Amino acid sequence: MSEEWRQFFYPLGFISSIAFTSRFLVQWIYSESKQESIATRSFWVLSLIGNIALIVHSSIQVQYPICLIQSFNGVIAIRNLNLMGQRDKIWSIKTVIFLLCAAFFVPTLGFYVGSPQEWIRVPVHSFNFFTPAFTFSLFWHFLGSMGVFLFSIRFWVQWIDTERSQTSTLSESFWWLSILGACLSLIYFFFLGDLVNLLGPLFGIIPYIRNLMLIRNKSALYGRS
Repeated sequence: MSEEWRQFFYPLGFISSIAFTSRFLVQWIYSESKQESIATRSFWVLSLIGNIALIVHSSIQVQYPICLIQSFNGVIAIRNLNLMGQRDKIWSIKTVIFLLCAAFFVPTLGFYVGSPQEWIRVPVHSFNFFTPAFTFSLFWHFLGSMGVFLFSIRFWVQWIDTERSQTSTLSESFWWLSILGACLSLIYFFFLGDLVNLLGPLFGIIPYIRNLMLIRNKSALYGRS
């Protein structure tokens, strides 16, 4: 795909930013009404929409790590929705593992065939305030990788907790990883000028912190009773 087409399609990535921001705002509002941190069905539906949109965006912009992470997260979103459905239609863990394996091999094969020489690049339509003077050293890419890693691992932690309880749940560890990942990602994507990947962490920080407060308040309440 030409550079002109990549620049033309860049705004499509904002669909994922809208979906990811909306999921936490909706979850936050519902949790406030219940005064506890709750995983809602709408949270996972919006997550899946955002996952699919970002998979398409990262494929066009040639960002393999982002595409791979969103493929995994999409499967986790589907699994949570599955657990929220009828109990007699819940998939076995083997089915989930098969889907996770497919989420690895399909995008990996796609990038290998489509872009064998380049698997990660700065988006074509970038709003980078530091270009061309700012240099992206290994440190900055390491910092960004850590942020993306923490953002990714939070859903693996959530998935493990969910499989143990067989109930969709958002634990305290999920929110702490969200905060740490958001802070690192904000710094990295700001300097990279990648608004698509910047807006999600930016608008998510307040809901992350508030969910932690609700969890702590509930724990303190039960501790006094």
